[in-house]
Amino acid sequence: MSKLDGEDPLEKVLVNKDEINRQRLADGIKGIIGVDEASGKPTPLSGYQNLNNKQRFVARLLARRAAHALDLLDDESLGDSSSGFEDRMAVTGSTIKDYGSIDFVENDGEYGGYHIPAYGLAEAIEFIQETEEKE
Repeated sequence: MSKLDGEDPLEKVLVNKDEINRQRLADGIKGIIGVDEASGKPTPLSGYQNLNNKQRFVARLLARRAAHALDLLDDESLGDSSSGFEDRMAVTGSTIKDYGSIDFVENDGEYGGYHIPAYGLAEAIEFIQETEEKE
């Protein structure tokens, strides 16, 4: 099949790299962490207290991704810096850098620091669920 036939077979591989499964994200953080409707900031809920610090780091990034999807955060505010996490969690910057080495976490100044790209959401949610099940 050629492009002259009216269909380009390569169009079948086009994706939106920023598209997320909103339902999966909502289900993944429900009861753990919410999003403040005024500021877009992550807001811990009762389930947050049951998480270890690495899970809390991931939960906060997932909440920021949800806030971004809700247009409460712009692209430059999608992520957070080591110092931002230090201010909100009882961890050091070196610990955050260690957490940042998780496969589905990226650190990019264009997005404000540590963030979970759209393709990593399912893995991040599974990470929280698997770790919860082990405890």
